Amino acid sequence: MNGTIRYAGMDGIKGLALIGVIWYHLSQRTLPGGFIGVEVFYTVSGFLLGTGLLESSAHGGRAWLPRFYVRRLARLWPALAAMTLCVVPAAALVDTDALVGIGGQSAAALTFSTNWYEIATGGSYFATTSPQLLRHLWFVSLMAQVVVLLPAVVALTRRLAAPRLRPVVPAALAVLSVVLMAVLYDPQDDPTRVYFGTDTHCFGMLLGLALAWTLRAAGGPSPLPVALARRTLPWAATAALVMLMAMAVRVGQDESAFRGGLALTAVLTLVLIAGTITKDSWMCGLLEWRPLALLGRHSYGLYLWHWPVFLLVQLALPGWRGRGMWLIWTLTLAFSALAAALSWRIVERPVARWSDRRTGRGGASRDAARPMTARGRAVSRLRAFAAALAAIALAVGFVGAVRAAPGRSRTQIMLENNQAALEAEADRREQDARAQAEARERAEQEAAARAEAKQEALRTLTGEDVTVIGDSVTVGATPALQQALPGVVVDAQTSRFMREAPDIVAALAGQGQLRRYVVVSLNTNSAADQASFERIAAAAGDGHVLVIVNGYGDRSWIPVANQAAADYVRGHPATAALADWGAAIAAHTEWLASDGIHPTEQGAELYAQTVKEAIATWISYQAAAR
Repeated sequence: MNGTIRYAGMDGIKGLALIGVIWYHLSQRTLPGGFIGVEVFYTVSGFLLGTGLLESSAHGGRAWLPRFYVRRLARLWPALAAMTLCVVPAAALVDTDALVGIGGQSAAALTFSTNWYEIATGGSYFATTSPQLLRHLWFVSLMAQVVVLLPAVVALTRRLAAPRLRPVVPAALAVLSVVLMAVLYDPQDDPTRVYFGTDTHCFGMLLGLALAWTLRAAGGPSPLPVALARRTLPWAATAALVMLMAMAVRVGQDESAFRGGLALTAVLTLVLIAGTITKDSWMCGLLEWRPLALLGRHSYGLYLWHWPVFLLVQLALPGWRGRGMWLIWTLTLAFSALAAALSWRIVERPVARWSDRRTGRGGASRDAARPMTARGRAVSRLRAFAAALAAIALAVGFVGAVRAAPGRSRTQIMLENNQAALEAEADRREQDARAQAEARERAEQEAAARAEAKQEALRTLTGEDVTVIGDSVTVGATPALQQALPGVVVDAQTSRFMREAPDIVAALAGQGQLRRYVVVSLNTNSAADQASFERIAAAAGDGHVLVIVNGYGDRSWIPVANQAAADYVRGHPATAALADWGAAIAAHTEWLASDGIHPTEQGAELYAQTVKEAIATWISYQAAAR
């Protein structure tokens, strides 16, 4: 079978997937579906891992499983650990805000559990408000978890299923994962759980394993006749590649991805693989193009580094965000390539060679048997010493950065403080609203009580407690006053002036005719000030209520006297009231005689009613005050 399959194109597929993922991370707006590249990675990885796993388990004897795990661990963990040890101290130098929660994130990354750590702590891959240095390692964690499970899937399938039915088992498990993702996805909730979950997002690698097992069961790249496969599969692969590119532009972080889009990506990747691995496929020319294949060959290192480098460059150059993003992108790509190359040279390749020697893979035995010169041993020791010093320095920097990591970022503190201020303001407004509502309720209750008290006063009030001192307007209204207030004492005279009022009050008091309510209606003939009313009140003495009737007419002193009356009453609410005859008659000037001052019969009734209501209103306010 191996003689009819070309695996070189797999690096090209991974290179295209890497371009989509990095593009998505650097500029999600311009390639919103670039994250489907992750699914392409998973499917290709499942195919390659499955192929190697099936070969090893069939011909590797009892030691195949430990060798499989050692090679996988050597491939994934050292590069991840080196990246973590480098970027965490770098973040401490650039901006400590990037270190919030870094202890837990680092522990999760180094134990291949980032995906479930983010799910458990409420992290959101799709939220861009608080990006974190190591969140992208959910991809590595999920892959590592599936890698751990794949040998068990292979072993159980071999034991329980017939050879021709074995590809169906991982395919069925993949369908179950797709269904779980679709069922658990909630359009109203964050999709991180279904995207990060091993159970809901393992279908790509399982489908890759199913394809590897299908080829092994068929004894070649396709169960179809070779000639037909050579003609049709490259065309299908070309169509699949075009559809994947279209999906990278159209698919969004919504139902289109989680209810079919990612599963379709995995299926299209299977078609792309199947149409690329045959020897004569024209897709090999594209996917084996050296720059693209080089990207795919080093895709793991580039994936590890690009995200934290992107964040750190942004934090280091905040003024270049926006129109200067081109510089941030350029520096991100350059530094990521450099870091990935150094990681490959210093960490990944030496560990890979060590792994090959331990597992007896490839030409490791020849390398081990080749004698080393004294100079070579010295250089090797020097490199080992330098690597140890660098590792110690990075470890110390890492521990220091984790210990110095703040509990909250400056942005979080600012948002929490502002939120607290907003909540305090909202509480204050709520308290004010309650106070206003209570005040309105009290005012309504008081108004109702006053209205009731006023109505009661109007029903029971007579002239037995009322003395009226007035001028010619009062003379004209006397019959109406006597009718409205039976028993009232009226002392009125034409051409009477305000200055006479104190003596008149004193005389009535001496005669025993000064009742509780002393009504003074003298604003028509002369000016008055507050002192005028104070003298009248003093003449009346304690226990009396001064009811001032303001005037109406075209005399120049009337407005002055009316203002003085209003000011006096406002200053003495407990012992004075205002009968607003001016306002009452102004609404019914037709009830005045031809001189525009003295009331007609209807005007007199209005005059008497105004006096009575003024007294009743004062009584109601006093009752409410009590």
